[in-house]
Amino acid sequence: MYETMTTVQLHDELRIRNGTPSQVEKKTKMLLIYLPHPYLKQPDAQAPLGLMYLASVFETAEDVEVDIKNYSSYRNDEAIEDLPEADLYGITVTSLELLQANRFAAGIKKKFPNAKVGLGGPGAFTDEFVDYEVIDFVCKGEGEKAIGDIIRDYQSGCLNKIYIAPPVENLDAIPFPSRHLLKSKQGGNIFAYNKNYKDGGSTIISTSRGCPYRCSFCSSPFFTGLNNGVRYRSAQNVYDEIKQVVDAYGIRQFRFSDDMFTSRPRRVYEICELLGSLDIVWRISTRVNPFDKEMAQTMFEAGCKEVSFGVESFDDTVLKVLNKKATAKDNARALEIAKEVGMTTRVLFMIRTPGQTNKTVPTNIQWLSRVPYDIIACTSFVPIPGSDIWINPDKYDIEILNRNLDDYNFYFFGKDGENELKNIIKIKSRSLDEFNAESKAFRDYLKDTGKLNQG
Repeated sequence: MYETMTTVQLHDELRIRNGTPSQVEKKTKMLLIYLPHPYLKQPDAQAPLGLMYLASVFETAEDVEVDIKNYSSYRNDEAIEDLPEADLYGITVTSLELLQANRFAAGIKKKFPNAKVGLGGPGAFTDEFVDYEVIDFVCKGEGEKAIGDIIRDYQSGCLNKIYIAPPVENLDAIPFPSRHLLKSKQGGNIFAYNKNYKDGGSTIISTSRGCPYRCSFCSSPFFTGLNNGVRYRSAQNVYDEIKQVVDAYGIRQFRFSDDMFTSRPRRVYEICELLGSLDIVWRISTRVNPFDKEMAQTMFEAGCKEVSFGVESFDDTVLKVLNKKATAKDNARALEIAKEVGMTTRVLFMIRTPGQTNKTVPTNIQWLSRVPYDIIACTSFVPIPGSDIWINPDKYDIEILNRNLDDYNFYFFGKDGENELKNIIKIKSRSLDEFNAESKAFRDYLKDTGKLNQG
């Protein structure tokens, strides 16, 4: 059982570990970095929530000066040129950004040779791609429980290479994200087709961490370090943060970034009961089950205008291989319910997956031609480092042809238009030419629907 901490205890632990100003000659400057995302058409749509949480705990320390640089819309060279000097640089990474992070760290070291650079975030659990020639330390797990040790060790001149941080079980104990460090850049367009329901912009919020499911393509279980995975903020704590954002920034549009917002239905109702008075609109991402009409109606009346469903496929064979614990009929019913109550529906989909047969594309087209949805975000499957498919490709009858993460751009579209479908995996029992041809045919079908997300 991991330790449960109150807010005061979490703050006090950081202060104790970091020391006091009398013990440290000067404040340690910590810069938290959100890497460039030049491959995205709207790189500023997502604010770096994890870094804002980390900064909020840093700000409780009397001997640390923290800032955030969101370089999402920059090129690497532009970001390096803009970098201010600091003692410690912390880069948040996904699994697919590790090679880019190595290059960015090398740029930091070239500009500031005495700086120390560390990695954290959901991609930092694996050493497979970390270049320890330029990376001084890696935080594996949730940074809120490790940053005290990192600062203390830096100040004493003995940084470790790896810090293991257990999950924070009591999420209410973490201070609200330090949004003020992002100034006016709180997030971009979050709704389908860039719709705005309210003036004042948008931002991101998380009400839980983790997911109770174990999809074979996901590496989340390896990051959380928990057998059952999910921890929840209280409904009151969620309400208090949103109220603070509304009052401080005038923002009334929110993207809930939870892996699975509906995983505890009772809490959904508790949150909705409080949010109804705030005159906000919001969007969630979730699975297609559990999801019923009563829940959908309650969320809609509390301001939930859009739901993104992790459908992935309408081929039951593929769904089984992906360990989705859902069927094509489950997918269809969730979309029908959401549409019945008036929600905009976004289908999250994948093509070129393990389990794809010559029947997959026709089956997907048949279902998509009759189920109600407003927009579809379809990606080209890549095996995520740490996922079961990455670790055990033979189990899924695939061969991983290419493990160069620089080629793992799964988006159909980028700033320069349509991206090439690269050969990352091969289904052992199938021709690669046939696999590629049917995948391209499916992408062409989606373009013709007029509902394919190109943002």
